[in-house]
Amino acid sequence: MSIQNRSLSRAGFLQLAALLLLLFGGISRLAGETRQFSLVTTKGFPIKVLQETEMPFVHAELLVFLDGSIQNYNSLFISQLTLMNIFSQELNAPSSSLLDSIFRLGNDYQVEQTPEYLKISISFLPDRLANFTKVLREIFTYQSFHLEKFNRSKEKYWSLFIKNRDWKRDIAFLLAYQQIVGNFYFNQGLMIQEFVNGINLAQLRSFYLKTFRTDNSLLIIKGNVNPYIVLGLLERDLPVFAGPAAKKKKEEVKINSGRKIFVLNNAAADYPMVYWFDVAPAIADTDYLSFFIGNYILFGFPGGRIYQSERNQSLLSGVKVSTEIYPMRNFTIFCNHLRLNYNDLENFLQSVDQERKKFSVRPIVKKEYLDALNYFLGRAQVETGFYDHGMQQVIDRFQSQPASSQAQPRASEPLREVTFERVTQVMDDLMGYKHKAGIPEKGIIVLIGNSSLIVNNLKNLKAYVVELRMD
Repeated sequence: MSIQNRSLSRAGFLQLAALLLLLFGGISRLAGETRQFSLVTTKGFPIKVLQETEMPFVHAELLVFLDGSIQNYNSLFISQLTLMNIFSQELNAPSSSLLDSIFRLGNDYQVEQTPEYLKISISFLPDRLANFTKVLREIFTYQSFHLEKFNRSKEKYWSLFIKNRDWKRDIAFLLAYQQIVGNFYFNQGLMIQEFVNGINLAQLRSFYLKTFRTDNSLLIIKGNVNPYIVLGLLERDLPVFAGPAAKKKKEEVKINSGRKIFVLNNAAADYPMVYWFDVAPAIADTDYLSFFIGNYILFGFPGGRIYQSERNQSLLSGVKVSTEIYPMRNFTIFCNHLRLNYNDLENFLQSVDQERKKFSVRPIVKKEYLDALNYFLGRAQVETGFYDHGMQQVIDRFQSQPASSQAQPRASEPLREVTFERVTQVMDDLMGYKHKAGIPEKGIIVLIGNSSLIVNNLKNLKAYVVELRMD
């Protein structure tokens, strides 16, 4: 779920930038420019301020956490419909005081949903800070749920869902996440409109009242702002919530083993999309960066091992595999994706599987390791200039705080672990050794396209077909 009122280029590697630069002493200058403050209001609202004096505008991200309970179709679509009804400009009739306030602030905002939280991102000029805290008050005291608007949101659900987004990738991730954690399963089909039609307005109001609370949220604000003025304005403007505190975030998620292939049937004339999902260590884990480097050695364009494979020489000529990273609370999901011809699908999937097995018999060589590390360092140097740089790291640290009673490692500790030997060991453990020992991997493959053509071209691979209906 994504609603946005601007065009953004989101980098999949932002969370590595600060860590990788620390390894080579490259962020000492940034550390002098950006100061972090951790504050909490008397109403239990945690605030993280990244004070950057040279930033010409202020960027804020409000995270509203989902309670972590077992999800089902209804809870999934209730949360998405709630965001549409609150934040969609296309449904803003009658006009809501919240969207009017956002318009006066500059109308530069984006709304996203992940499996673990909802994120509202807003950018504005520093002299409008007081207006911003009033926008937050409108978010936490929203009263503009209307039956007519709600009915329109159900009628236009699919068009609103796919607007300004890569909907195939997002649907593939949704399916993969639910299969990986086992919260619920797509059986024979994902009948989107059928489930949307079964939701009523009272369910949206109930979800909003239980979820949109200051004691269930986190505010990160970056820019040339005084953190204590921010705190004072929030103390003045935010409401006091009656009743018990919101549910705490779920501590652990069980990860299912076994890699399955799912086919989402889509009748469009495009070539099919391939999404290869892997479960990796959490970002706070010392082995996360080792997996990151190993993933690049496997999929990185143009020198990755899948491109050197003889059976892929022709089918991957000029084709780049893109990588998306989804940080979760206790793990990370990597998604490597590309578009292929129907008759190349099985060759590609089998060749990737073979290259993964070879990590056990063909260990990583130092040139591969150094090339991957240099790539990340170069990219990290660029990404430190992004306006939201550092905010994902704040989210990851906040998310990981209650997960363990042990002290979190210092930022430099994981970097000292990213040695050539450690990367080789991690990739052998997570890919090569598991294949050799017959241990099921943790991950999912999702193929989106004409299901009949896909299945007919998978001669030796078993796939589960899921009907995707939007009407």
